[in-house]
Amino acid sequence: MNSWFNLLTENCDMNDLAKYVAIYHVKSCSYDESFIDKSISLDDIISIINKDSIDIQNDILEVFVAIKQNNTNDLIVIYNPFELFENSYVYKTIFNINEEMKNQLLINSEQVK
Repeated sequence: MNSWFNLLTENCDMNDLAKYVAIYHVKSCSYDESFIDKSISLDDIISIINKDSIDIQNDILEVFVAIKQNNTNDLIVIYNPFELFENSYVYKTIFNINEEMKNQLLINSEQVK
């Protein structure tokens, strides 16, 4: 089993993960401090994904695309803190992203399930 899938199983309900026929790790992104205590949108997440640099000395967002059997696509974002004593958790799930967005995100992604 790969480490990205381990991260998902540690932070997501197994019944929810079982609904997906395929899951892809899209990218690791630096967490933008401006999002603290703010509800972020799909556009915010896309802007984070589009940044090329990542600072591994800071908190990270792990971005996944998950595909259900009925071909609906969800975006799962897991907050992965730099500090070892903090726990990772599901930061945001955006349900039913469109096919064009899914295809764009899957470029250079890694299938984990």
